[in-house]
Amino acid sequence: MSPLKPLVAAFFLLGLVGCGEATGGAGSSSTTTTSSSPLAIGGGDTATATATPTPAPTPAPTATPAPTAKPTAKPTAAPTAAPTKAAPAANTCGAPANSWGYTFCSGSTITNPPSNFCDVFMPCISNFWNGRGYVEQCQDGSYSKSGGISGSCSYHGGNRRPLYQA
Repeated sequence: MSPLKPLVAAFFLLGLVGCGEATGGAGSSSTTTTSSSPLAIGGGDTATATATPTPAPTPAPTATPAPTAKPTAKPTAAPTAAPTKAAPAANTCGAPANSWGYTFCSGSTITNPPSNFCDVFMPCISNFWNGRGYVEQCQDGSYSKSGGISGSCSYHGGNRRPLYQA
């Protein structure tokens, strides 16, 4: 037998005896294991392993919702008074509506009508402004300023009625 075989066997056995030794009390959160390397002479080299707890995973950040604008109330129009009814038009006895108060009903005759008279009372005869009387309506509906003078409205069927200032 070779002189090395018993020596190798002794080292082998020493290595096995050192394995399996554990330290640490019950309830310990970490375990420390000490073992002798099978190749170490005299058990001088030992390795120490310490288990550390695994940290808890960090939660992923969550998105914070952006604040939303609150709807604003639409302004409402202040209630307005119901429109007042216009005064009923004066009875003009068939005369066109006008701002001068001219009528066919009764009043005083008109000898000096305003310059825009023929814009409201239409049509006026061609020589209306040459007349020397009062305003009257001819039978054909035209207006003359020769009322009260013989021959007025002679080319328009004759005199129909005078126009009055109420």
